[in-house]
Amino acid sequence: MSEPIPRPRPTIAWTKLPDGAVLFSPESEVYYAMNHVGALIWELLPKRTLDMNTLCLAVRERFPDEAPEQICDDVAELLKELEENGLLTGSESNSAP
Repeated sequence: MSEPIPRPRPTIAWTKLPDGAVLFSPESEVYYAMNHVGALIWELLPKRTLDMNTLCLAVRERFPDEAPEQICDDVAELLKELEENGLLTGSESNSAP
């Protein structure tokens, strides 16, 4: 599970709310609402390459009572949905400065 993860598109606008966040893509005019866990994952997404294992561990630090496998499954599912909605760019093997 150490594969690189996609990054947020730089054009995505987002607003943190008390119970989550809302993302907006100006290119596709897609709005995407997420709960507080999704908002945490969005905030943890890198501006440079980070691997899936590190992301799951960071989420687990906030939710230690949840099973590690469930956390990783949920993170992977959210990333897939975000990518399908055009809110993420593909992962890159080399970081940009």
